[in-house]
Amino acid sequence: MLSEPATTSVDVDDTSSNIAMDKKALRKANKKLMKAERRAQREGRGDPLAGQKICDMCNASVNLLVRCTYDESQQWKMVCGKCWKVASGGVVDGDSTHPFYKYGGLWKNRRAQPN
Repeated sequence: MLSEPATTSVDVDDTSSNIAMDKKALRKANKKLMKAERRAQREGRGDPLAGQKICDMCNASVNLLVRCTYDESQQWKMVCGKCWKVASGGVVDGDSTHPFYKYGGLWKNRRAQPN
C-alpha cells in the first residue's frame, strides 16, 4: 500500500514538470515566431500594411498623411494625398475658397515596404 501513493505522487510530479516544459516550449516557439516576423519586416518580406495609418476624411489606410486643419472646428486632421487636394484646394498654403486650411506637416510610414 505504501508503494501506490508514492507512484501517484511521482506521476503528479511528472505531469507538473511536463506542463512546465510545455509552457517553456510554447514560450520559446512564440519568441522564434516574433523574431522571424521582425526579420521578414527588416528584409522587406513583411506585412505590406504594417505601420499604415488611416485618413481622417476617407478612412483609407496609407503610408503618407498630411497634418492640417480644413474646417471650422480648426482641429488637426491627418489626410491622405487625394483628400489633401480637396481640403486645401491643391495649393500648399490654401486659397481664399479654403479659409480654414492650415498646413501642419507630413507623417511618413517608416516601416513601409518598397514596391
